[in-house]
Amino acid sequence: MAKVKKFELEDPVPILDDEDAETLAAIDEGVRDAEAGRTVPSEEVRKLLPKWISASSTRKER
Repeated sequence: MAKVKKFELEDPVPILDDEDAETLAAIDEGVRDAEAGRTVPSEEVRKLLPKWISASSTRKER
């Protein structure tokens, strides 16, 4: 099994030039939410994921 590298927020990976402004803004929003404690525990995400997947796969085209 591959060794998992520790994720370091204090020493982030450099951002590549191919990320667009919208993607970078979404990442920044996610970081701010996490720092503010607006997160969902992984156990809860595992329970919700099947609902999210089925809801997105049944959306009607507009």
